[in-house]
Amino acid sequence: MKASAEIKGLRIISISEGTQVGTVKDVILNPLKGSLDFFVVDQPSDYFGAKVISYADIVGLGEFALTVPNPGVIQSVAGNNDAQELIKQNVEVIGTKVLTKKGTLIGEVKEILIDEETGKIVQCLFADNNGEEHQVAGEQIITYGKELLIIEGGPGEVKVEVVKEPVSVGNEGEQVPQEVTAHVEEAVAEQQNEGTEFNLFEQRQLQYFVGKAVVQDVVLDNGEILPAGEPMTEETIRQITTRNKLMEITSLLHKN
Repeated sequence: MKASAEIKGLRIISISEGTQVGTVKDVILNPLKGSLDFFVVDQPSDYFGAKVISYADIVGLGEFALTVPNPGVIQSVAGNNDAQELIKQNVEVIGTKVLTKKGTLIGEVKEILIDEETGKIVQCLFADNNGEEHQVAGEQIITYGKELLIIEGGPGEVKVEVVKEPVSVGNEGEQVPQEVTAHVEEAVAEQQNEGTEFNLFEQRQLQYFVGKAVVQDVVLDNGEILPAGEPMTEETIRQITTRNKLMEITSLLHKN
């Protein structure tokens, strides 16, 4: 998962050219789907003069960069009706009040967490009236409104988890629940024993690598070759022992 604050400011890298073609200035959310649908590139004061990239057109969303196949996927907002319609709806989620279906106002949204693979909003982090932080899963959210986030329930009604020990990762302080699959935990433990320590977000990137493939051959940290198109396994993950290699593979992931 990736916090919206960490997405904003990411470099946009064209894989075909190997160059930076911009930065992510903002994101455009789809309130009906509960997803991130567009990235705004070099946003001017007038949204409709801006350029956007559809989530469907990206190759990867990593810690270092947002990768695209080529600069041709960058579109004008003025020429994209879907982006225009979402901008007009102006649903940003962050800053909206959290209201339960039963009518109880329980807090204000402080951050959203995005699934890098799908663009779906998987969690919203909000603070209650006492400043205590909570997280609500995407499947509990009924409506993403301009002023209100309406959820199935709240404390005492349905499960709304208290964020007791948020973990900061990246430059923007993303808060991520501490959930990592067993095979990744094992791989990371072995890497840490060898003197390499990945933070929680990097551990999650490793988790997503299982079953994924890269678009070109990559030389792993142990000198072995990961061929293009070959699904990665737990054994592959064990050979990723440096952050540089993790970022390289993230930028070369094949988009399913």
